[in-house]
Amino acid sequence: MLGKRTIGRASIWIATAVLIAASAGADDPEARIIMSEIVEAMQVLLPLSLADDRFADPANRQPILDALEKLAKHAEKLSRHGTTRDAGYAHLSDSLARAPVSIRPRFDAGRPMQARFLLGHITETCVACHSRLPDSRPHPLGERLLSDPVIAALPADERVNLEVATRQFERALVTYEEIFADPASSVGSIDLDGIFEGYLEVSLRVNEDPQRAIGHLEKLAERPDLPPRLQPDLRTWILSLESLSHPGEGAPVDQARRLIGPTNDPDPMSDRAALVRLIAASGILHRFVASGPASARSIAEAYYLLGVVESRIGRSFWASQIEQFLEASIRTDPAGPFADDAFTLLDEFVTLGFTGSAGTNIPIDVAEHMNELQELIATARRDEPAPSP
Repeated sequence: MLGKRTIGRASIWIATAVLIAASAGADDPEARIIMSEIVEAMQVLLPLSLADDRFADPANRQPILDALEKLAKHAEKLSRHGTTRDAGYAHLSDSLARAPVSIRPRFDAGRPMQARFLLGHITETCVACHSRLPDSRPHPLGERLLSDPVIAALPADERVNLEVATRQFERALVTYEEIFADPASSVGSIDLDGIFEGYLEVSLRVNEDPQRAIGHLEKLAERPDLPPRLQPDLRTWILSLESLSHPGEGAPVDQARRLIGPTNDPDPMSDRAALVRLIAASGILHRFVASGPASARSIAEAYYLLGVVESRIGRSFWASQIEQFLEASIRTDPAGPFADDAFTLLDEFVTLGFTGSAGTNIPIDVAEHMNELQELIATARRDEPAPSP
């Protein structure tokens, strides 16, 4: 979605989002301390990033450099803290830590526009992290930031990303629903801009309220500009939401597996029809892996299924977690029944990522990493005790 925004406009809500990025572990005293340091850095960067001329002004160069250094230092601390959490959180906190490191060289080289553009990837990281788990707590810092008149004046489809990034979830749902009802927003553009996905992620994973989503999608289905191609998907989504209002029994991973269905479905159109079920399944799985101790086999399956879901409906290149989920599945239970499937899907994803008009060119370090994972599986299988007679 960022590609459709101007750099100047995007930097307003991109930079602001960093202030909340560390709050994924805000119940942890260590995370709160790290967050406070990140906020101090952004109190310098944010006002200067709102306009090209201020960000490029030589008089502001040293304060920006100092703030970027502080941001990088404490984002790195957050990354280390993330290693104690589940694989999704660990990867996203690591992504946040890498962002300032890539921004600083561009700014040092006199390319402030590039530096500001790279800030954009931080928002995708924030949204991906904050839309994983239920959250009904108040977040007053985000509320204060959104009261800024410049941010309040942003178009709804831009502002809603900032609302999710700053954990103002009820506000975000209202904005999504206003977009659905606005005749100036064509249903086709709503679809192309990923608004459906964002709305369903917040509704199902954060707010856990499928019933609310049903009413608004039913109203959307009555719009005269609903494209024929979307009509069957919208009907299927509403039916899926109705079924989620009466969840089935069983362990979390069992529930998620039933929602996902066959993991090797060759029909790409089925992913679109299954959007509600896949998002709901990912919510169950995120809660499971973040909830604490469980058997290695269950965790390995949960990570494998998260990788499957991400491969089918993931919408962010910068915040993609496919590789991390699949590798976590392999490393959690390398001798288990999901390791081979996880490796196969990971190998397909990596190969596709390095395939283009010049053919397939997988870097040596990436190939070596894949070989290491394959050997890990083989070694674990050799060392696994034989079953008792």
